[in-house]
Formats: sequence, structure tokens, C-alpha cells
Amino acid sequence: MAAYKTGNPSQLQLLLSQSQPDTVSRMAYYNALLLADRQTAINSYQATLAELDQIAPAIERQTEKLSQTQAQLNSRYQQLKSRKAERQRTLAKLDASIASKDVRLQKSHAERAHLEKILGEISRQLSDTALALPGQAFTARKGQMGWPTKGHMKARFGSNRAGNSLRWQGVLIGAPEGRDVKAIHQGRVVFSEYMRGQGMLIIVDHGDNYLSLYAHNQVLFKETGDWVAAGEVIAEVGTSGGQQDPSLYFEIRHAGKPVDPAHWCRG
Repeated sequence: MAAYKTGNPSQLQLLLSQSQPDTVSRMAYYNALLLADRQTAINSYQATLAELDQIAPAIERQTEKLSQTQAQLNSRYQQLKSRKAERQRTLAKLDASIASKDVRLQKSHAERAHLEKILGEISRQLSDTALALPGQAFTARKGQMGWPTKGHMKARFGSNRAGNSLRWQGVLIGAPEGRDVKAIHQGRVVFSEYMRGQGMLIIVDHGDNYLSLYAHNQVLFKETGDWVAAGEVIAEVGTSGGQQDPSLYFEIRHAGKPVDPAHWCRG
């Protein structure tokens, strides 16, 4: 305690002081201990500073690595968030598409039922009368008739329609709007007007319970009761009846049942 009270005097100060020798010796001893403790504290402090100097770069590197990791996590989170939103939009579109397909399917069923009803009525009326036509019979020209219009086959007889629940009972021929539609055989027009789902529709009776049907026309040139010759222009290709692209829907029926037009028309 004396050393602290004297303000840590140097060895020379102690020797020059007028203190007693034993006092001087004791003070010198205490002073030496104090200096040793101080030097130890200084050494420890310097060692701590040196250790901090070594640790600081590592801490900086770790901090930078953590910052990069955080940035990557943020980027990943944004990507996942964006993907989730995209999936939600896709699911919404899918639900809307399914609903739309269901509506179209119901509409197709209703339109087909309406057409079947009309054809059934026509068949019953025709069964009471025999159509006398000059020239070759319809059956005699099987496989020799021309197609009603030139174009590409978009749907064939018996192929899936409206999601597998319906099948095409005729063929769908894609062709430019306004292209001629011709009767495949001689006969008499038994239907010529607009029908829901079929558009501008014309049906020709060829005798022997054979009918040909031409739908989605943009104009009809024949009226019910008119006689037509084989190859005569009876209509023009169109988009009536809800078609997005110009096309002709063509059927052949025997005794009210659809048959494959490819067995009757060539080319």
C-alpha cells in the first residue's frame, strides 16, 4: 500500500529519499512486484490485442460469408415465392380450362342431341316416300364419289371429340372460307337453314335411305325441296355454328345411322 501511496517512485528516488534503509528496501521490493504485475498485465493486454488482430479478419470473413448466405436465402425465398404464385396462376387456368371444357362438352352433347332429333324426324318422313332418281343408285357409286370440298382432314370419322366422351360421326374438312361445297350425289334437298351448333346446314336425300349432311357453311345456294345433281355447288365453306376456322363438317347416313365417308368418297 505504501508503494501506491508514494506514486510508484523509481529506484533512484527511493535511494535519494531520507527513509530508513529497511524502509527503502521494503519499498524497493514492493515496487519491483508492482512493476512485474504491471508488465504481466501489459503483456496479457498485448497478447489479447494480437489475438484480436488475428481473429478480426476471420470474423470479417465469416460476417461476409453470412451476408452472402443471407442474400442467397433471400433470393431463394423470392424464387420460391414467384414459383408458388406461378403455380397458383397455372392451377387457376387449369380450373378455368376444365370448367370451359365441361361447358363445351355439355354444349356438344346438346347440339348433337338436337341434330339427332332433326335427322330422326327427316328419316321418319322419308320412310313414307320413295325417292325415284334417274341414273346410278347411291350404293352403285360407293368409293367413286368425290369429296364435297377440297381441303385437309382435320377430324376423321370415329376419332375422339370433346375429350373422349364423343366421337366424330362424320369428317371435318379444313378449307378456305368461300370455297365451293358440292353435292356428292344427285338427290333432293330436305333441309336448308341455320341450326344451332351446325351453322348453315344443308341435308340432301339420295334415296334408298341415304342422306348427306353439310354443315358450317357461310351461305346456302339451295332451298328445301330443290333437286341437285352430283357435283353441283350447293354451299360455300364458312365458320357458322361457332367454328373458329373455316371448315366443312360432312356426314353420310344410312337409315339414320352415320357411316364412314371415307368408304364412299375418293381422293
